[in-house]
Amino acid sequence: MRVVLALIVLTACTTTESTTSSEGEVTARKRNQTVTKIRVNGIAADTFLSDPNTGTQGFLNVSHDQINNTSALDFSYATPTADPVIIVLTQGAGAIPNSAYTRTNDTAHLLLASTPFDITRCTVNTDTGDVNCVTGGPSIAFDLFWELNGFASVDVYERRTEVTGPLTTKFTGNFLERSALVNGTWNGNTANDISGHITDTESKTVIREITMQMN
Repeated sequence: MRVVLALIVLTACTTTESTTSSEGEVTARKRNQTVTKIRVNGIAADTFLSDPNTGTQGFLNVSHDQINNTSALDFSYATPTADPVIIVLTQGAGAIPNSAYTRTNDTAHLLLASTPFDITRCTVNTDTGDVNCVTGGPSIAFDLFWELNGFASVDVYERRTEVTGPLTTKFTGNFLERSALVNGTWNGNTANDISGHITDTESKTVIREITMQMN
């Protein structure tokens, strides 16, 4: 069961810029909001991001579009602070080099020395809903390895909206999902046999739409 921290929903503003990249993603920039659409027809991998040492919790999806021969990554995770009502939400989404995401029949590997897109970090007050977001700052490194564990295989049709503070992720698609265990590191956090999946869209196109509402 995917964990969602539903904190606050903020409203959209007037569109000022829209771009389509050669890497298989579409990004629309609004006055206080960025919307990224990732289209996938091929193989993807997802995982919870969970590190009990830091209390960090989140989600990551990495995918390869076999039609456009492009790869993309989106992720978000919340880290508690010394103040029990304050969390830091870290979010990023965009194209990555194809070489950063490799796959076999039973495994997947995300090896990325630094994110090639902007990272947004938001301080969120879970009592009042106040959000303060800053885009930019240090990039993030990932070294995560998926291996199928043979526990579950599910043919999924899904239409889902997840809200985590100022972040909204919408997903629509049909795919074959197989369970996996994930190990590795991200941004100083450690993944140790956490739950994940390797998915195959089986020649269908699925869409992930990621909206980050700024201050």
